[in-house]
Amino acid sequence: MNKAFIFDMDGVIINSEPVWARYEEKFVPKLFGKNIYSKMKDQILGSTINKIYELACGYGLKMNKNKFVQVYDSYARIIYQEAKITKGIEALIDKLISLNFKLALVSSSRQFWIDMVLSKMKKTADKFDYVLSLNDEGITTKPSPDGYLKAIEKLGSKPGLTIILEDSQRGVDSAKASGAFTICLKEYLPKNYLPQGADMYVETIDELIEKVPKL
Repeated sequence: MNKAFIFDMDGVIINSEPVWARYEEKFVPKLFGKNIYSKMKDQILGSTINKIYELACGYGLKMNKNKFVQVYDSYARIIYQEAKITKGIEALIDKLISLNFKLALVSSSRQFWIDMVLSKMKKTADKFDYVLSLNDEGITTKPSPDGYLKAIEKLGSKPGLTIILEDSQRGVDSAKASGAFTICLKEYLPKNYLPQGADMYVETIDELIEKVPKL
């Protein structure tokens, strides 16, 4: 069986969540209407676009789904251009490969958005053995472990040989439910927010690079 290391994307590989939050405050109330937005704003972060659309329709949104996705895609182009790749990520990928790990990326984002992020990782984008968009594959999103379990299987591994790097409570819950060793990256976490239940916490990717040979 292979050793596996699986990355979340937003908030781990790229510091995109504060950028998303800033732009969503501008365009989402206009897209949904202020009444719908106020009812569901706390359910947006970490959800797939399919889930966000489903929730909004449940609260009364009347909009064609293709139009809805087009609006989100237009902002995603801006956001992922502006957001920065996490310092040390590519060095971590190279380190993991040197230690014979198989690598995967599992994200709630659309594949189109994932591809934009990978295009910024010119040295290591092709080093992932498996990339999964929970949204595009229609897989139940986090905190369900389904996406991580599928990635573990695709990498020819098992939970006991897998490490997952996350940054949110939903993500940590999903990773832990899969049975994998779960690491929480604290680098971009908001003040007074710390996901509970991870097996290890690291402040930065550089700290993880130092620790990963011992895991």
